[in-house]
Amino acid sequence: MKVKELMTPVGEYTTLDTGATLGDAAAALSTSKHNDVLVINEQGSLAGILTMTDILAALEPSYKRLTEHERNGETLTNKYVADIFKEFGLWSDTLNELCRKCVNIKVSEVMYVPADVEYLDEEDNLEFGVHHYITGVHQPLIVRRKREVTGLLRLADVFAEIRKRITSCGC
Repeated sequence: MKVKELMTPVGEYTTLDTGATLGDAAAALSTSKHNDVLVINEQGSLAGILTMTDILAALEPSYKRLTEHERNGETLTNKYVADIFKEFGLWSDTLNELCRKCVNIKVSEVMYVPADVEYLDEEDNLEFGVHHYITGVHQPLIVRRKREVTGLLRLADVFAEIRKRITSCGC
């Protein structure tokens, strides 16, 4: 199966420009059937993607102080997580207060900008997409034809296809 057969077309996604705020994103997502927003630059090209995780991380500004190593540590023990939580004073404000503070943050400040190696081509085999997910790329995966973004490959859709294949093989 080719990626293009399972991807969600880009036209079905909510888009915002780089000057939009998290308040704008939350409002747009309230009427969207997807949980991600595509962020478009002034030239009309994809600048990044704003996922649920990006929005949650934006609520607590102290996460910016954590290095990639600290956030993606090799051993996430309960003690380690509790120590980081305490050391960085994470979530010391109420959730309502954090939401109030983040409403005017620009999506361009918190969106994820995928590296070139994180894009899939429409003609890639689904197995290549599965490989991307297993090796830990940000989701959803962006699909393109040549250099034009044409869709997104969502983990839920990939898993639904895998589940269907497992159940149909009589395993």
